[in-house]
Amino acid sequence: MSSLNVDPLDGWAENFSYDYYRKLLRALRTNYEVRTLSEYPDCRSNGERAAFMRHDIDVCIDRAVEMAKLEHEFGVQSTYMVIPNTPLYDVANERAHLCEIAELGHEIGLHCAVDWGAGSDREAEETGESGLSHAERKQIEAARRQLESIGIGPITSLSFHQPVDRVLAGPSTIAGMVNAYSEALMSAYISDSAGRWREGEPIERITGRDTTDVMQVLTHPVWWAAEHEPPTERFLTVIESFDALNERVYDELVSVGPNHDGWNDQLSARSLELSG
Repeated sequence: MSSLNVDPLDGWAENFSYDYYRKLLRALRTNYEVRTLSEYPDCRSNGERAAFMRHDIDVCIDRAVEMAKLEHEFGVQSTYMVIPNTPLYDVANERAHLCEIAELGHEIGLHCAVDWGAGSDREAEETGESGLSHAERKQIEAARRQLESIGIGPITSLSFHQPVDRVLAGPSTIAGMVNAYSEALMSAYISDSAGRWREGEPIERITGRDTTDVMQVLTHPVWWAAEHEPPTERFLTVIESFDALNERVYDELVSVGPNHDGWNDQLSARSLELSG
């Protein structure tokens, strides 16, 4: 999820049901050609009015499969960004699910968790045009190899997990992958990060008069289900399948949760309750 400076209590969170998502897809198809991120260079070269649907899979790959099926019904192909080294799922164990998403016509991309600022020597501290240090670039390349090693790929698109400000609105490609946080793809961008559409009701933004020729729509499958449920309640249910007493798991759940005041306390209380 993005680390953009936004009050997590701001924004729109009235409906995370699949019925509402169907309406969102209809609005996108009416106003844009919906493309995968890796298609961005071709779309720009021919002047196509395009929307890029991206899903950052921070938690629930099974929920991602459900969204992929729903999009397939609408003839929509989108990009599902996968973290190879998260404590919340194992990409090798989830290979069948990822293959199912790909077989439905969707793209699998790299959602890269970078240890920002890693390395203390002078070489690691030097940054290039992308805003990345040499050490950070090596992490990205290693993560791509890890994801491709399970037979998924080639990986040709990239989004950062919890990006820092210096990599936002960056270059169009990084390490040969289309960069979801490039300046062009961030020019008209809406997201349900932290369980809230911080830009307001998304369909209004998609159909508004101020729409541009390029739009990126980011969702996180963890918030979505057949019936709407407020983000905090949804997430407290989701964590029941995790060992939240594991420190690394707990820290990751905190970082990708609804992120409002008191969230840590609620997560801690639910973890203790589940532990008996």
